[in-house]
Amino acid sequence: MAQARGTRRRSQVADVRAVIDNFYSAYAERDVGRMMEWVSDDIVEQLSGIGLVRGRADERRFLRSLFEAFPDLETTVIRQYVDGTTASVEWYRCGTFTGRDFQGIPATGRRFELTGLALIDVHDGRITRINGYYDTAEFARAIGLLPTRDGRVERWGIRLLRLTLALRKRKIRSVV
Repeated sequence: MAQARGTRRRSQVADVRAVIDNFYSAYAERDVGRMMEWVSDDIVEQLSGIGLVRGRADERRFLRSLFEAFPDLETTVIRQYVDGTTASVEWYRCGTFTGRDFQGIPATGRRFELTGLALIDVHDGRITRINGYYDTAEFARAIGLLPTRDGRVERWGIRLLRLTLALRKRKIRSVV
């Protein structure tokens, strides 16, 4: 009995790993059609800095917009771990923002490189949930949306924030 459970568990892990491998292979090739073969109709994707993507149609739109904004996007799986129906995938991604607007942001021509983590649920051979995590501030800096770390603009921004907070405290004290 225990041996049968162990065999079923190994088979389940192998099935989940195959789904993940196929999905990320299509991701690496920027092939949205193939990616969608591995996604459930009711997928929910929660992405840092983006928010919720719900359902197959929204997932397809999101992926197309990503590849249109970053036409040279490269994604490489660094490592993955599968436990039951859940996988964690550490990935490396790089690309240049030379295409269309992304999430309302006009292309800046800037290149980014980052690593991130996706926690993925797989049921019945399809991905049902993805929670994606990466350093959104670093991504925003790389594509030119935020000032460079420790640069002049960032230092001025921090000074302005300190001044604003000091004035706010002074105003609160004068009211009390």
